[in-house]
Amino acid sequence: MTRPPLPAASSNPILSDTERQISLQLLYIFFRVWARLAAAFYGGEGLNIPLMFMPTQVIAPTLRAYGAAIGQRVRFRSPLVIHNSDTERGRHYEKLEVGDDCYFGRELFLDLQDRIVIEDQVTISHRVMILTHTDAGTSPLKEEFIATSQAPVIIRRGAYVGANVTILQGVEIGESSIVGAGSVVTRAVPAATVVAGVPARMIKTVGAEHSEMRRLRASK
Repeated sequence: MTRPPLPAASSNPILSDTERQISLQLLYIFFRVWARLAAAFYGGEGLNIPLMFMPTQVIAPTLRAYGAAIGQRVRFRSPLVIHNSDTERGRHYEKLEVGDDCYFGRELFLDLQDRIVIEDQVTISHRVMILTHTDAGTSPLKEEFIATSQAPVIIRRGAYVGANVTILQGVEIGESSIVGAGSVVTRAVPAATVVAGVPARMIKTVGAEHSEMRRLRASK
């Protein structure tokens, strides 16, 4: 009995540069429309729905479109959640400022009750939370023990933040510093310093010459 011939293996054609650009534009248009609809119905919090699924190339332009100052060559990986965005239409993310050449891992949580400023060449790993306020809500502890407060978070040039780190309000992480995975950062981290733990404590210094070399290279 003669067996029927096997179907020829299908080859996946490689997209040309033009086709890639068209695909990216269509993808951006799709998510832009989705974002506009989500924002129209639910405000800034509604934008979290498309941000859960957006491809990297589309996230930064979307954040810019809603008021964030995002530098060049910045990559965000979805899902991304942004809480306490501004209520003003079209300016939901105006308290977010990111420099050039930054990278953000998956499941990043940003609290924009106050400003978040991230300078150039910062890397933030997966599941990091950046919190800018404290509010005990309806807890009876609110009146006497947990006062409502807020303050900006600043992460200086070249810093690295490991996975599952929580950064609390009012913290400034210095230039070229390293925050170990799983840390809770409750106070300022000096430049060129390695911190880790709960709460985060100094482990060692990276070396002042490293920060100076980076500064000299940037000035050329």
